[in-house]
Amino acid sequence: MKRYMLAIVVIFIACNELPVGGDELRQRGDFNPQFIELSLFSTFTEFKNVNTGSAINLAFGMNAEYESRAMIVFDFPDSTYEGLDEIRLILSIRDNFNNDTVPFSIHLMDIEFSEYEADWTRRNLDEPWTTPGGDFDSDSIRYGIAQGDSVVLYFNYIELEQIQEARGIMIVPRDTGFCYISSREGDHPARFVLEKNDVTIPAFADADCHIISGPEPTLFDDWIGSGLVYRDFVKFNYDSLLDSTMAIYAELSFECTEYLSHRDSIEIGVRELLEPFSTFDTPAGPLIALERIAVGDTMVTIDIAKHAQHMIEHPDSNFGFFIGLSPESYDISRVKIVRGSHRLNIGYVEPPDPRY
Repeated sequence: MKRYMLAIVVIFIACNELPVGGDELRQRGDFNPQFIELSLFSTFTEFKNVNTGSAINLAFGMNAEYESRAMIVFDFPDSTYEGLDEIRLILSIRDNFNNDTVPFSIHLMDIEFSEYEADWTRRNLDEPWTTPGGDFDSDSIRYGIAQGDSVVLYFNYIELEQIQEARGIMIVPRDTGFCYISSREGDHPARFVLEKNDVTIPAFADADCHIISGPEPTLFDDWIGSGLVYRDFVKFNYDSLLDSTMAIYAELSFECTEYLSHRDSIEIGVRELLEPFSTFDTPAGPLIALERIAVGDTMVTIDIAKHAQHMIEHPDSNFGFFIGLSPESYDISRVKIVRGSHRLNIGYVEPPDPRY
């Protein structure tokens, strides 16, 4: 008998959780929502040349606005390699980008850098490069052309000794276009392959990153971008009509134009500010929304109901949010947002009746 009673209780509980009864509707409130469009308080672009040491790609190339150079330090397991039959450097080109054919040169670096701190102007957080863009020998040690699936360059052991004694190598583009190769965080990192008597000895990248120079937005530009990172700060005015309501729908929309991307699609994310805006580095929370769009889309719509509900519950903490690409160090890309096109429509319901 106890077994039957247990089965009846389980069935009763499961049925009670189905969203069909009047009791469930009272818990959730009136599902005939009202809608309101909040007015835009402010929007502008903040940017920063962030480090790319954790990116799975190394980008090098240039156009009329940008230039990117890749830096690599190799871990050689021995100090002398006389009598080697073959010495080759292999750079694997990533096939998830629309890569260009890019001529480049390889230079020996004069000074050490921190892969997690270096950018176009600094070799680490505390020390600048002597020359922005990195300190390296003006004479190149090798020329190459990035195309196809990979780049293979051959060296002699005297050149290998020079590479070992240097602080790394710098890949400098020599013509327009961009190419993405796998970093040491990627699936096929840069490597030297040393051969002697049919025995191969690999030497993999011990540190690597790429450094980027690019344009500054004007006061009236709204950009989002990665590599050289652009974030669009947006804040909407709170409306007291939302007091004590529940947001069940919140649609952020804006128009896009002027894409720069070497991928077919990108992801756009939203993060709430945790403090009033001050700089690019104003503390922000985790992603509250993430939307993938095709490159070339003219309209973006993102569900940010979490942000709307946070504004309702904490109107004094409505500090706005950042719109940005995700991830921000993955590649070199940029999207222009049509200024004044930001919209935030909120659907809300009255709170449920109190239960007695």
